[in-house]
Amino acid sequence: MATKIKKSYTKRELEKFKKIIIDQIEETKEIIDHSIESGAESIVSQTGETHTDEMGTEHQARELDFYMAQREGKFISNLDKALRRIETGAYGICRSCGDLIDKKRLEIVPHATLCIGCKNNKERKD
Repeated sequence: MATKIKKSYTKRELEKFKKIIIDQIEETKEIIDHSIESGAESIVSQTGETHTDEMGTEHQARELDFYMAQREGKFISNLDKALRRIETGAYGICRSCGDLIDKKRLEIVPHATLCIGCKNNKERKD
């Protein structure tokens, strides 16, 4: 008798992944909020004369904050897409080969759309 190959995760497993994703979204939003608050406090706390070097440093810090917020925003977007895949039944299925993505990979990278084999092949080609 042939071994049955699992083609999708159980409802219970999907609920666990959903919790991981929601927790990561909340953590990321907190990081963004903290970054925004820190930037605002920095601007408010500036008093007196501002030297050119300080302005350059402040500008770099704002650019870094903007970059980080963009990056975190993209991460949240990817996590939202993963939630939609859970709802549509496509979650955990490699978009390249159609196999089930390893559970441990999804626990670490819950928004993954490629199994580790396809991810490695893609990276070798790039």
